[in-house]
Amino acid sequence: MNMDQIKYLLEVTKERSITKAARKLHLSPSAVSQSITQLERELGVTIFNRSRQGTVPTLEGKKIIHTGIDILTKLDELQSELSEKQPSTSLKIGCGPSLTYVVYDAFVFFNQEHPHVNIEIIEMDQDEIWKAFSCKEIDLAFSPFTKEELQKQTIHDPIRYERLYTGKACACVSKHSHLYHKDFLSEEDILNEKMVIYNSKRAKSLNEQYVRNSPTLFTSNNTEVLKAAVLDGQAICIIYDFTFKNHPDVLNGNLAIIPLRKKDVTGYDFWVMYPGKQPLSMEARDFHHKVRGLINR
Repeated sequence: MNMDQIKYLLEVTKERSITKAARKLHLSPSAVSQSITQLERELGVTIFNRSRQGTVPTLEGKKIIHTGIDILTKLDELQSELSEKQPSTSLKIGCGPSLTYVVYDAFVFFNQEHPHVNIEIIEMDQDEIWKAFSCKEIDLAFSPFTKEELQKQTIHDPIRYERLYTGKACACVSKHSHLYHKDFLSEEDILNEKMVIYNSKRAKSLNEQYVRNSPTLFTSNNTEVLKAAVLDGQAICIIYDFTFKNHPDVLNGNLAIIPLRKKDVTGYDFWVMYPGKQPLSMEARDFHHKVRGLINR
């Protein structure tokens, strides 16, 4: 039994539903269900009975859940005790707009384990990330870049980078859209659709690859305003496949993320970057691993 499994058990018990618990945890129902099933196999017991009345613990399940509560309580006490002795540290993170939701979800999990670390997340375009590294204003960054862009960067201090994920372009559409039930979309399918576009060079470049002549409803640096226009069915938005991957509006069906198909376009590389003169701190390493785990889930 690990800490994630304990948290899943408690949330399912509280909500009496795997689907509702998964929404609160920002996970897919299948991920929560598979984790519980794996634990049941390891322990050789049935933890939950699933029926029309809901998902409720068995007698054995109640014992396991009570033990889990005790473990979390002891862990909280230990973390509180340690945090009082630990000096407060900080971590400044730059991220491309398409990664903001993923980075925030990673922060939620990270903060539970490292409450003494002060996190600052700064949404940045590519040029701003290079400038921030040059001025030593960030410790870690997550952003899309082509290999050519990485090779051309001219920062004096070395920057290390590792490929985080290769993303695909998708259209984000409302459940009210006539495109909602399609398995994939071509350029012709979205040719006359109104677009909302994030106001950055990368987002505009991505849109030009697929919808160069389509009408634009508006551009904005506010992702919530862009999402609201899509939810209302006023426009669609081109994003990467993971941008809203675990977002509640996608999980509950209000939005659909539909792959775009175009010849000669294979994918878009996303990277984690950090200063190369010194190794990553334990906190930065753990944050990086949490982002990687969420984006590849």
